[in-house]
Amino acid sequence: MGNISISDSVISEITYRTLCQIYGVEPENKEFKKNKKNIQIDRTPEDHVVITIKLEVPYGENIVEFSKNIMKNVAENVSQMTDKVVDAVNVSVVSVYEEKVE
Repeated sequence: MGNISISDSVISEITYRTLCQIYGVEPENKEFKKNKKNIQIDRTPEDHVVITIKLEVPYGENIVEFSKNIMKNVAENVSQMTDKVVDAVNVSVVSVYEEKVE
């Protein structure tokens, strides 16, 4: 048999789409797409994955619970789709924002 290689960009895309589900936005949302650049993928010597995400949290949300939900869902989705061990999902909350009322 041969090798199966999964690029960092694939792991980043899985992470991004998981964020879209949590935030309730479509992946094509131009305003939300800026978050793609805030996802960093690192590999350990054992080829495990460490994901770092910088994000904004909606004003009024419990920041800790919101972040834990992201950490759990991202780790589960990446692990399930890639069979990679996710050592950590680090969330850095850089700001809060007011949700737009439509």
